[in-house]
Amino acid sequence: MTVSVSGHFVRVGMHEGKHMLGRLVEWVSSVSSVKAAEAPAKAAEANTKSQDQKAPTEKVTVRAAPPQTNASTNPEPKLRPVETTENSAGSSKAAETRLSAEVKFFQPFDRATKSGGFGFLLTEDGDLFLHHTGIKDGTVPEKGAVYEYDLGIDQKKGGPIAINAALVQAAKTPPQSAVVDPDTKDLFEWAFIPLFSRDTTSKAISDLAALALKEDWRYRESSNEEFDEFGILRSYIRFTFTRLRHETDKLPPNEAKIVSNEQFAVFNTGLVDRFYEPIYAFFERNDRPSQPQPWKWRSFCVSGQGPEGKLLHQTFKPLPKAASYFTNIDDLYFDADASFVEDVNHIVLDGIKRDRYPHAFLDDYAGGFSEEEYRKSPAGYLEAIADRLDKDDAMFRRFRNRLSDAILLARKRVSWNYRSVVPQYYPRHNRMSFLLPLALLDDTKIDAALVVQSERVGNESKLSYQGYTIFPLTYAYRNARLVAKPISDWLDPERILGS
Repeated sequence: MTVSVSGHFVRVGMHEGKHMLGRLVEWVSSVSSVKAAEAPAKAAEANTKSQDQKAPTEKVTVRAAPPQTNASTNPEPKLRPVETTENSAGSSKAAETRLSAEVKFFQPFDRATKSGGFGFLLTEDGDLFLHHTGIKDGTVPEKGAVYEYDLGIDQKKGGPIAINAALVQAAKTPPQSAVVDPDTKDLFEWAFIPLFSRDTTSKAISDLAALALKEDWRYRESSNEEFDEFGILRSYIRFTFTRLRHETDKLPPNEAKIVSNEQFAVFNTGLVDRFYEPIYAFFERNDRPSQPQPWKWRSFCVSGQGPEGKLLHQTFKPLPKAASYFTNIDDLYFDADASFVEDVNHIVLDGIKRDRYPHAFLDDYAGGFSEEEYRKSPAGYLEAIADRLDKDDAMFRRFRNRLSDAILLARKRVSWNYRSVVPQYYPRHNRMSFLLPLALLDDTKIDAALVVQSERVGNESKLSYQGYTIFPLTYAYRNARLVAKPISDWLDPERILGS
């Protein structure tokens, strides 16, 4: 008989053929049993493989799949690598490090009155506005809690704002909603005052702008932002209160600049109406349980004028004085002949990271600038520029030399015209300083301001100046306006913002 073995036909004897055929049948049966047993396990393994591992005609090679990301919820590149952290619920998981800051103040949203719902984070650059619509995890911020966030732009009001905020660390002690520090220096902790509105201009800010002597209150921090029509006015009222509180701490009770009784409170805004009569901020006791502040805004008014002004006149006699910013001659007069030093390296790198330089200047002197990359991640992109400049000695020297030339030219300009120096108040440190004009790109055009602090040194108390940071012109005007409306040939809203 003939038997097929491995595709070849072999002639064997009858006896041997029967024996071989029997063994062949046994072998086929055993192989079929093994394959049937392995089929479910292989099917389960196939379901766990990636598409790359399921090629039906090729030998399977196991390889590590790349980590998966969710592009729809996280489209922007992160500033720092992923690290493991513990969330507020106590579970550990991979979390991407973002900007983070402590909550300085937050007024919960009151649905009945449709008021509140905003606060501030305390960042290295000062207070950062946080609206309840920018909180993505549904929590209500408490003073002292730490939130992570992205830096965004308020499209309706302009200026920086925290977005995509989420709680990373709860407040260490429970908030005392009914108890507020009576000596707080933050207006929004002391009183509920609707200076902000998400949809329309708030009543408080529009009333004040209409009553005050006409002035340009527009503000925007960069050319990419929309105008906030009353951005400077909001800042003015808030930090005027801060200055008044600092002064009141050092004055006897009968000379206090923020005064109150059981029912009302008042302070002098420092602004005047068209007849140069002082305008006062008038408050009453806050009776809303949802609001922790002891006072709530009632009106801006002139003493003796209208129902509110008449009530104010009857309630407080005498009325408090306006804020005073000059405590000695060093706060008012800049001595161009005094010694002058500046930490140029710090001014360069810190100024870049804080977005203080014109982008066109960074494009020319810091190795290029991409507005597209900047918009994707402003903080991360500026950090990268500073690092790149710090590692390139030749480029750093070129940047530094150009800045030093601009500072020298500013000092010469001040020697020629003392009015080129503008005094400013820095609320965060409660200090007066000076602003000097810096022409960075073109010697005929002012692009930024150098912040200069005066100090007395040595046994003879010789006057000296320290240049310690750089401000964009919008920052400079905002701080200078707290002291008085600048009368300068280089620092005014029309030049800064355009007509």
